Amino acid sequence: MKIKFFVSTILMMALIPLVFGEDVLFPKLPRISVEEVKNKIDKDDKDFVILDVRDAASYAAGHIKGAVNIYYDPTGDPMNRQMILMALPMDRLIVAYCDCTDDGNSGAVVDELLDLGYDLDKVSILSGGSLKWVELKYPMVK
Repeated sequence: MKIKFFVSTILMMALIPLVFGEDVLFPKLPRISVEEVKNKIDKDDKDFVILDVRDAASYAAGHIKGAVNIYYDPTGDPMNRQMILMALPMDRLIVAYCDCTDDGNSGAVVDELLDLGYDLDKVSILSGGSLKWVELKYPMVK
């Protein structure tokens, strides 16, 4: 009886994220939907920067049109990364994405941009990342 209770409890805990939504690493960071970003691209909106934080090979294989590639390596030298990130404009929205569904490296970069003095309303995570972008059959360029 105790084993059945234990197994059912474990199964219930495993299902909670599926029922109540995905756990996110950075729940307080702003997000923008792939539909909103696609709309901005279609309107040729110049008031935002798309930041692809994946490695160079992933970027070369396919990325969102107009994306700037700044690879986020959590094991790399943070000083070098911060120098590169500080070159991004502070007066335009920066939308970071990676292959993860929501947070991961894109959340870490947005968090780092906030630490560098970027305004909360000028940084955002692409909700769903490149996986959601591809799922909706939006184009990727090489």
